[in-house]
Amino acid sequence: MPRPTSAAAAHRRDDEPRGLRITALALLIAFGVAVTVITLWPGPPDPDGQRALKAFLLRAYAHGLPTWISFGAVEFAANILLFVPIGLFGALALPRHRWLVVPASIAGSIAIEVFQAARLSQRDGTPRDVIANGIGALLGYLAAAVVLLLVRRRIRRKAAATVTAAAGTVPVEG
Repeated sequence: MPRPTSAAAAHRRDDEPRGLRITALALLIAFGVAVTVITLWPGPPDPDGQRALKAFLLRAYAHGLPTWISFGAVEFAANILLFVPIGLFGALALPRHRWLVVPASIAGSIAIEVFQAARLSQRDGTPRDVIANGIGALLGYLAAAVVLLLVRRRIRRKAAATVTAAAGTVPVEG
């Protein structure tokens, strides 16, 4: 038997197009698979790319790049970016409990890092990566909140225009 919901909660879910949720779910699954492959691969995902980045940074330092932009800082930023889509698509796909995407991402990140530390000798499982991944999921969640705000606003405007047109009145621009 379906659980009764408040009118406001039902209205919020109705304001979110089903297609958006389905697309977000498909993208969440695709990104989830990609993140799983990247993070659980036995060795670093692209050792040549890492060496090239380190060489690039050394050349860039000679040309004035601030030294705080280190390999570790770039790697931290990459870990943040890796989880932004998870937070974004997870929050868009979950109509009722979207806030759970952030703690679920952190829990998943902890599991990944423990697995890397315990089973993958060429990988390092670190708390720093968990923090970066959690920040990325949170940023994605916040981006989803903005997307949903804009979608709901657009739906309300369309509904108001339909009601106005049905009443035969001309809306006043404000």
